[in-house]
Amino acid sequence: MNNLTDLYGSQDEKSHIWGSSFLNLDNGNSWQTVGTQYPDPDSEDEGEVEDEEWERKHLRYGWGKFTPDCLQVFNSIRWYVFFTCVFSLFQGYLVNGVINAIISTLEKRFELPSSKSGLIVSSNDFIAFFLVLFISFYGGERHKPRLIGLGIITLGIGSFIFSLPHFFTGLYSVSGDADDFENVCYANATSTPCLETNTESNVQNYLYVFMLANALHGAGSTPMFTLGTTYIDNNTKAKNTSFYLGLIYAAASVGVAAGYMLGAQTLSIYTDFDKVNPEDLNLTPIDPRWVGAWWINFLIVGSVMMLITVPVLGFPKRLPGSRKLLEEREEEAYVSAKTEDEDPTQRPGWRDFPRMLVALIMNPTFLFLAQATCTEGMIVSGIAAFGAKFFQEKFNLPAPFAGLLMGIVTVPGAGGGMLLGGLLVKKLKLKVRGIIRMDLTVAIIALIFGCLFFIQCPKMQMAGVTSEYITKGEFGDVESNLTGSCNAACHCSSIFYEPVCGMDGQVYFSPCHAGCRLNYKWMDGPMGKFKAYMDCTCIQNSFMYAAMMENKTREAAETTTISVTSSTVISNQTNATAMPNAFQGICPGDCKLIWVVVPLLFIGMLMTFTTVSPTQTATLRCVAPKQKTLAIGVQWLFLRLLGTTPGPLILGSIIDSACQVWQEVCGETGSCWVYKKTDMGVKMFIWWCLTKFLSVLFYFCAQYFYKPPVKSFSDDEDEKPSIKPYEFVDAKESVI
Repeated sequence: MNNLTDLYGSQDEKSHIWGSSFLNLDNGNSWQTVGTQYPDPDSEDEGEVEDEEWERKHLRYGWGKFTPDCLQVFNSIRWYVFFTCVFSLFQGYLVNGVINAIISTLEKRFELPSSKSGLIVSSNDFIAFFLVLFISFYGGERHKPRLIGLGIITLGIGSFIFSLPHFFTGLYSVSGDADDFENVCYANATSTPCLETNTESNVQNYLYVFMLANALHGAGSTPMFTLGTTYIDNNTKAKNTSFYLGLIYAAASVGVAAGYMLGAQTLSIYTDFDKVNPEDLNLTPIDPRWVGAWWINFLIVGSVMMLITVPVLGFPKRLPGSRKLLEEREEEAYVSAKTEDEDPTQRPGWRDFPRMLVALIMNPTFLFLAQATCTEGMIVSGIAAFGAKFFQEKFNLPAPFAGLLMGIVTVPGAGGGMLLGGLLVKKLKLKVRGIIRMDLTVAIIALIFGCLFFIQCPKMQMAGVTSEYITKGEFGDVESNLTGSCNAACHCSSIFYEPVCGMDGQVYFSPCHAGCRLNYKWMDGPMGKFKAYMDCTCIQNSFMYAAMMENKTREAAETTTISVTSSTVISNQTNATAMPNAFQGICPGDCKLIWVVVPLLFIGMLMTFTTVSPTQTATLRCVAPKQKTLAIGVQWLFLRLLGTTPGPLILGSIIDSACQVWQEVCGETGSCWVYKKTDMGVKMFIWWCLTKFLSVLFYFCAQYFYKPPVKSFSDDEDEKPSIKPYEFVDAKESVI
């Protein structure tokens, strides 16, 4: 300590520091503070700031030099979390809700096959995959709110671009008659011709506009969910991080549910309502030619995103008091040779990127947490995609009601789980190992609930699949055959699955397969309007056969049997057009097991989502401070590549392996229409248990290999960290 120049630097270096010097000296008995130091706010070098007055003066909320005192009420982490929740709500509403709800409408309006429309959804990750590591590394030491604001603007621009095809394509042309779309039995029908589908219309080219727009959605969301997470952790107490993250993720899950519900509501508005009255075209929302106003939500969300950008850009690089919070925070990073020798005052450069990436991979706690995130994401994405199908197939439910039940399970399960996880970490004041052990316990509980996939209602009787036409005899192991003697002349197609419930108690693949003619009327039901078909040959023949068999059991004379049978035939033919023979949809049952499965699946999803925010918090704690943003980016990349992206593909393949009736399109196999219930349940149980077991294994390994930093004095939380013999603050704060 003889040469103070070594501490203060040369005269040229002092020229960048205004005010007097600051020094803490240890004279053996007490600490002495020499002078006061104020850093240059325009300096590019990173430094420490410990003066509260300087923070209040320079770390202000506002835009440029416009930082009035009246706006400083927003200069807190709570307001930042509030604006982040608003962003997450509308981002989830649009990207994960509305887009999924309008896919079928886009297919109809722009003549897109399902194979191409799927590219719209998957394009959300195209640009994000390449940007996530760059943004998380570059933005780690930069002005995070500015980069986040730029991302929000990008998402807003993507929303506006998504709506452009509506304004460029002109009016929607309605062709044909509504009856032309009815899948019924026509007299003298011929087999469905296989037309060449290589030609593309001009409107199909708008597919690339949709893909570009959704890719911008993904790119714009990346800064918020990587840099934003670190910004919250750096500007709040350690115990609050998990709770704030839980609020943000819960807002996103509510947005997804709102997107499905409100997105469907806007589809009841005609797409060209501002130019054409649909009543003049004799169109209603139940008409198969109807195209709803799919584009409205994109204009709304795009405008909201532009508005949210303004308050987000007003936040400073760090909030007042954040330096003190970080200094008082106990170090919990995994100890390794890769992190112990790092200089905390040096800003990482691109040359340090490979070293920091290797350090993360060599951190076993981080690596196992990232893998656990992947397996949990695989379950969440798989159930979100096929949960409604599970309800529909296992419990004989109509598709709208199955989707409603899935929404009832998902929204409170996801939102409540993420809030519960954050609240537990905050109230229990858990450290890294405690958080991971809590995740481990919750994952084990969720594993047990996999037994729910064994529960199912009795299989429905489907003509040509599980039972014979007319006679209703069991099919057994015989391969299904949708063509029977009563519908052979109809030449029905299995391209479209439109089940109808016959009055004989059987479900038929479509009105055509039931032999129904173009004679129906609309009726009101609890789930909306439905069709009642009046003249169905297969159902009439089934009644005739049942009546004949009943007469035979009476062991009456042959002449009496013939007389009764003849009168029955005449009666059925007379009433064929008077009484409905079949109703749109599957036959309702009295099985109540669905109300056992719904709460069980809710608890399973609640436990799954409970680990989300605590795992994110543990990830931030187990890495070095300079690696936080990069760690979130790497974890996000792992989650998409190995979790949410392959999750629906894996579960979809597992479910399809239990298929009984496949769609046939010109000799090629399409999607599955009817499943084997028991096989589906067993295979979904194995998938759930195996994936959850991997989560349990990864959580166990994460806490087992976790190596906390060694404390030199005590493990008591109430004791303060030791103070260095001297502390000099260079105090050159970066504002970039």
